[in-house]
Amino acid sequence: MFSSCPAEEINELIRRERDAAVAGGYSLEWKYYGHDTPVELPERLVAAGFEADDEEEVLVLPLDEASLATFGDVDRYDIRIVRDERDLADYAEVSREIGRRNVEEERRALALKLKESLDEMSIHIAYVDGEPVACGRVYFRTGGSYAELTGGRTKTTHRRQGHFTALVASRLQEARDRGRTHAFVDALPTSAPILRKQGFQFVTWTRPFVLEQPPK
Repeated sequence: MFSSCPAEEINELIRRERDAAVAGGYSLEWKYYGHDTPVELPERLVAAGFEADDEEEVLVLPLDEASLATFGDVDRYDIRIVRDERDLADYAEVSREIGRRNVEEERRALALKLKESLDEMSIHIAYVDGEPVACGRVYFRTGGSYAELTGGRTKTTHRRQGHFTALVASRLQEARDRGRTHAFVDALPTSAPILRKQGFQFVTWTRPFVLEQPPK
C-alpha cells in the first residue's frame, strides 16, 4: 500500500485524514488488510488516536444458481427493500437495540447516500409482525461486477431464527438480478462461520481502525 512512501509521508497522511474528521465532526474508519504495507501501519494509526476493532475475514461468493440455492427457501421471511430515508428509523431501531455507537450519525450518512446515489445502495430490513428485527445493506459501486454486503445486524431478541441468513440471501438475489457476478463481505468472527457454511470463500483478513466522534 505505502511500501515506497517515507514514514513521515505516511504519518502526515494519517494526520490529515484524522484532522479532517475531527474538523468535520464525523467518524472515520481506516481498514488495514493482510496484504497491506508497511506492517507497522496499525501502530501508527493507534498512535494517531484510532482504536483497533475486531479482525474480520474478507469472504467472496460467486452469484450463480448453485450458490444461491444453498440458502433454501427464504420467502417465509418478511424482508423489504427500503429506498426512502423515512424507513431508516427502522434500521436505526435495530442498531440501537444491539448497542451500536453513533446511530444517528450513521442514519444521517445513509440518508444522504440514498438521496445522492440511490442506485448504489439498497437497505434490506426483516420484519416480524411489523417490527423491524434485522437489517443489512448492499452496495453496487460503479465500474465493477461485485456487490458488497455490509451492516448485517439482528436484534438480540430475534437471533438464531434465520433472519441473518435470509437477509444475506435477499441481498445476494438483488445483486444477481442487477447483473453482479460476485459478492464480498468483511465478516466478523460471529458471522464468518455462517457465511462459510453457505459457500463464501476466504480471501484475506482485514482489521478496522476507527476514529469515533462524540455523538451530537
